[in-house]
Amino acid sequence: MDKEIIIMVIMLALIISTAISEGLKHYFRMKKITKADIKLDELELLRKQNRHLEDRVQTLEKIVTDSSYDLKQQINAL
Repeated sequence: MDKEIIIMVIMLALIISTAISEGLKHYFRMKKITKADIKLDELELLRKQNRHLEDRVQTLEKIVTDSSYDLKQQINAL
């Protein structure tokens, strides 16, 4: 009778430890994926900001290199 109880306790301990181990693996895997998703979202946001700034620089370059802009500067200098 004592041997049966010891065997059941050992089996129960193995089952519980396996369940906890698998649960922790799943938790850390999801935590890692979540961090990766956040980094990807940050990266996409930075790319959008970069594109927006490039567009603004192109617009400003067009304004400054336009001949009418130079004429306005000369008129304002008078």
